[in-house]
Amino acid sequence: MWVDFETKAPKPKEAQEVFTYLKRKAKARFYADENFPKQAIALLREMGAKVQTSHQAGLNRRSDEDQLAYALSNGLVVVTCDRDFLDERRHPLIKCPVHRTPQFFDKWCKVDAKRDCWTEYFRHLDGSTSRTRLRRWQGRLQEWVE
Repeated sequence: MWVDFETKAPKPKEAQEVFTYLKRKAKARFYADENFPKQAIALLREMGAKVQTSHQAGLNRRSDEDQLAYALSNGLVVVTCDRDFLDERRHPLIKCPVHRTPQFFDKWCKVDAKRDCWTEYFRHLDGSTSRTRLRRWQGRLQEWVE
């Protein structure tokens, strides 16, 4: 059942990391593979994000592993509509640069976004994993609880 999501105050370490990144005016840099829509790339760029495409990198029609290796070596967050990247056996969170964000809150993340909701998968440095399913409904953020 969907319930309103309760926002929790960040831990002091998390808050400090955010403030550090804000001071540096750090922005995420993205790598869009060939499955990511051109309109979405244009929208990200319009919002001020730096987006490099697989075409610009000369990696069209290359394997997922090549795409991930390029993103990792260049410090880019992969954005894709290719659901293969969600396969935990092929691309485990601990080794996957797809949505790896260790600089924020010491965890790795993958996000499975659908039209009506999204699921966040996290792997924390202590080895634990967590999953949260969320949606925006009538202006409120809601979480799925069983």
